[in-house]
Amino acid sequence: MKKNSKSGKTTIKGGKKMLVKAELAMKNEFYLEASWIISAILEKRLKKILEKVEPQKPGLSNTFDQNIKRIKHLRLTSNQMLLTEHFGIPMIDALRIWKNQRNEVMKDMLVRHITKDRLERLAGDGSRMLKEWDGCVKAFKKDFKKRIVLPATTT
Repeated sequence: MKKNSKSGKTTIKGGKKMLVKAELAMKNEFYLEASWIISAILEKRLKKILEKVEPQKPGLSNTFDQNIKRIKHLRLTSNQMLLTEHFGIPMIDALRIWKNQRNEVMKDMLVRHITKDRLERLAGDGSRMLKEWDGCVKAFKKDFKKRIVLPATTT
């Protein structure tokens, strides 16, 4: 017998589903996993911004660090007013610092014990970074849609 596909449950889309998983990981004290999920969300959002701003899409081989550097470079050198308005240099630098802290924790795990407090701080900082970044991304997308001018059709 075929199952009814309408179960009454609401589905959660990609980014929000990952955010729910990160929150669940933090609630259950899986701080390292939460920080990696947050990192994946941030990386995905960076790529989306780069796709909107640049004509060529960032490839799969572009790393998180390369995407951060690219956003900062575009913010500093090009005439991308939307990037200048919505993404501050201190915020981009803070994102890179957080990413470096995450990498240090992973390297230190091989050599020494990582305290629960350090992992909790890493996940908490990542969560705050994600909230701050999300606000800027939402404002950026809103202004980006406003600035796209559709050509008028003549008949």
